[in-house]
Amino acid sequence: MKLRELLDRIRVKYPEELQYSWDNSSLNLGDLDQDIKKIMLTLEITNRTIDEAVEKGVDLVISHHPFLISKLNQITSDTIKGGLVYKMIRNNISAYCMHTSYDMAEDGLNDYFFNLLGIKDREVLDVESSLDYYNEGKVYGLGRVAELEKPLVIGELISKLKDKLNIDHARYVGPKDLVINKIAVVTGNGSEFFQLAKSKGCDILVTGDIKYHQAMDALDLGMALLDFGHFGTEHIFSKSVYDYINSISGDIEVIISEKNIDPFTFV
Repeated sequence: MKLRELLDRIRVKYPEELQYSWDNSSLNLGDLDQDIKKIMLTLEITNRTIDEAVEKGVDLVISHHPFLISKLNQITSDTIKGGLVYKMIRNNISAYCMHTSYDMAEDGLNDYFFNLLGIKDREVLDVESSLDYYNEGKVYGLGRVAELEKPLVIGELISKLKDKLNIDHARYVGPKDLVINKIAVVTGNGSEFFQLAKSKGCDILVTGDIKYHQAMDALDLGMALLDFGHFGTEHIFSKSVYDYINSISGDIEVIISEKNIDPFTFV
């Protein structure tokens, strides 16, 4: 299949128009007329994952995080980003990135997070807009909010998420005996939304990258926060999008990167 046709299929369900203005959810690198025979899904595009793609004969890497989002002055083998671009061009590897367009979309990353918890009924936390041609004109936006069928104590929620996310650490802000009836989730860096979650009646916000002063403000507000880290809440991207990409790719082989790692080591 030509890259052009594959991207047209992806955009039907996950339009790039959903993304924030500062983002780069798009074809970051590639030839639209390239024949695609093998796709690799990954959270990040790094030297580690591109070496893996070269070794496995991958034509297209689909990542969550854009790898071209800031100014690039040099494309040379001895620079970090430039060297990565240079390596991908030399090995004829294209890169398509599904970032905030995927975060905001229905059946995107935030919905998948709730699916892991077995929560079916949810609504958008931070409504961005709506499009006549997308999802029957329903609103889209970042984060999800849901009422739990049965209340959960905080220890139960933490244990369940550690199991589903395969993460063994988290940071928690709030009372040790918290009982949760309503929950908000923003994968990645969603710490700025704790006040909005509180205003919608949520007992806790699950996200990553919470800063010290945000944690103190949340305590004063009486809002609990559960921080599984940026990697911890988003490394599930590849699994979350695998079935859809596989379903629209015909005979193209779709694999998941085995080289995604959390850059932080907890000591």
